Amino acid sequence: MQLKAPLFILFLIPFYLFSQTKPQDDDMDSLFDDLDDITIKENKEVIATFKSTRLMLGQSTERVKANQLHFRISHVFGKIKGIDNFFGLDNINNMNISFEYGLSDFIQLGLARSNKPDKTYSSSVKLSLLRQIYGENAFPFSLSYYGGLDIKSRTYFPEARNKNFNGRLDYVNQILISRKISEKLSVQLSPTWIHRNLTETVNDPNSIVSIGIGGRYLISGSTSINIEYFDTLDTFDAYELNKNTLSVGFDIETGGHVFQLYFTNAFALHPGKFAINQSGDFFNREINFGFSLLREFSISKKNKH
Repeated sequence: MQLKAPLFILFLIPFYLFSQTKPQDDDMDSLFDDLDDITIKENKEVIATFKSTRLMLGQSTERVKANQLHFRISHVFGKIKGIDNFFGLDNINNMNISFEYGLSDFIQLGLARSNKPDKTYSSSVKLSLLRQIYGENAFPFSLSYYGGLDIKSRTYFPEARNKNFNGRLDYVNQILISRKISEKLSVQLSPTWIHRNLTETVNDPNSIVSIGIGGRYLISGSTSINIEYFDTLDTFDAYELNKNTLSVGFDIETGGHVFQLYFTNAFALHPGKFAINQSGDFFNREINFGFSLLREFSISKKNKH
């Protein structure tokens, strides 16, 4: 009988220890609050909605980071008709060279030159106004503004028109709205307003409205398939031609380069033209092949120790 009491006490020790170490309800709530701070309450900007500052021909909501410089060269060749013109590669329809610089993480400045059709010099600014955020204070989309000024330098006929400098100016305004739906799929809406001080004919309106829609789908970590469509509203119907522009292509990322391949019915490579003009009906096989090569440079000064 003397051994039963000590054995009973030993049996109760684990329950006693458990009762002393069991956390209170307040402690458990505090623990879950800490976990929320680490996960749900952590607000982060959604990155890499697109691989480049351009979806294809048109701008994307991506911007050049501060103290970064993007150099891009783009070509559009002739129509893909057959072996006679080597599927359009014999004819370089248009070339565009551009520089884009990140003045800050939210302001991008650009300069560009297109040889056709008007030998156009372009200056631009892109403002990153809102960014898509995930977390407790989530925000559903990214919003940017793109503004451009195009100066046409070609010789006009009759030559008297060359004296009208204001007539050489076109203004481009775009609101870029994008959402990264998943790691693979991103979409964008691009309402566009273009004002031309001087039009080709008296029947053409000076102001034109076009709605751009597009998206990309990642095939792999470095490759995506892209589509982009600009639907010009009824403000522009000269020559009774369909002025809508469709482009389909691929992005291939290799280190500091982004290589884009696309098929399009556009013949111009700057927004003042490709958003309202094209060289044929995409679905009637009047298609041009084009590509662009982007190289990124960092021009920030290293910190001195």
